[in-house]
Amino acid sequence: MTAHTLTLHKGQRTVFRDHRRFKVVVAGRRWGKTQLSKISICRKASKPKQLIWYVAPTYGMARSILWDELREAIPRAWIQSVNETRMSIRLHNGTRIELKGADKPDTLRGVGLNHLIIDEAQDIREDTWYKVLRPTLASTRGDVLIIGTPKSFNWLYDLYMLGQRGDHYVTKKGQRRLNPWKSWQFPTITSPFIPKEEIEAARGDMDEKSFRQEFEASFETMSGRVYHAFDRKIHVGDYAFNPKLPIWVGQDFNIDPMSSVIMQQQENGEVWIVDEAILFGSNTQETANEISRRYYRHMGQTTFYPDPAGANRGHSRGESDLDILREAGFKRLKYRRKHPKVADRINAVNRMFQSGDGQIRLRVDSKCKHAIAAFEQTIYKPGTREVDKSAGYEHPADAVGYCIDLEFPVREVTILGLSL
Repeated sequence: MTAHTLTLHKGQRTVFRDHRRFKVVVAGRRWGKTQLSKISICRKASKPKQLIWYVAPTYGMARSILWDELREAIPRAWIQSVNETRMSIRLHNGTRIELKGADKPDTLRGVGLNHLIIDEAQDIREDTWYKVLRPTLASTRGDVLIIGTPKSFNWLYDLYMLGQRGDHYVTKKGQRRLNPWKSWQFPTITSPFIPKEEIEAARGDMDEKSFRQEFEASFETMSGRVYHAFDRKIHVGDYAFNPKLPIWVGQDFNIDPMSSVIMQQQENGEVWIVDEAILFGSNTQETANEISRRYYRHMGQTTFYPDPAGANRGHSRGESDLDILREAGFKRLKYRRKHPKVADRINAVNRMFQSGDGQIRLRVDSKCKHAIAAFEQTIYKPGTREVDKSAGYEHPADAVGYCIDLEFPVREVTILGLSL
């Protein structure tokens, strides 16, 4: 079989001709991501006995974005059978093409894929890639094309940055490696099929930030961010653990994940987030074991700042989360007897990132990916000051807040009888 002829513009051809195993395309609206998906599938489908998946955020989106166009793109002579209900196409050469939705990730486990396309990746959960879809490529050494439009500095941004390291990169151990990742960023204007006047009309109809994100394929910070003072360009860098300094551990007891964030106050008064222990499907005992494993030589200089709810007795032996920490050897626990106001805790953290007079007193080591995601992607519910917990990003930031609120509380200021 030979691949069916489909038209590609210059940017699409650049991606199509690259043979890296992991490819990431960040593109503006109407750039031609669907066309690229179709031809990528057709090329792979020309080989015998391939299993090819196209995954969109939902099953319905997979159908509306690609199904009809894909059926038209594949030469009829190739097709043995089509299952409309399951959106599956079987070819005479033994290849199967299936369209899936990422909203039910457990249905995507346990297969070996030769080729995978993830579309609208910015709207798919991070765990669906790392825990579900990435493993499907392991036994087959399959390849993947990840396509999306920027939506804050989320996991799509992280994968995009892997492809920006160049043809070779140096590991943390100093080893030079061939980079299996390649990434591209294409604004809508690079598509020859969209009139420039349409793009300019969109520019006039949208706010600047939305236009940059949707049409210029620019990664932007999310609207309604809880930790609005955080800026990765300013606050993220190399902030290493110092064994000579006291260790502060902010602790959130959410089961999935259990979040421990390790901080150290520097001699200049700044607080550095130097490490994190994010354990999914875990418990307090496993968390205590992990912190002990990492910092067993420094137990005497370690202070936990736990969620006050950890004082409640809720375990089978009638012990509390704090009892478990004490039994593990952590004797220094600092916490409020009742929960601080959420707004106070958030304000304390934001003020450490940048105070009104421009001081920056909180910094984050670049390896603390979950903490960075929490600061960037925790948002308020629209039209409210209530934290939106649906995405589950907030837990490491909460852990930091329990510590910062105690050590650097926002003080109430009274001016002419008014409390501010």
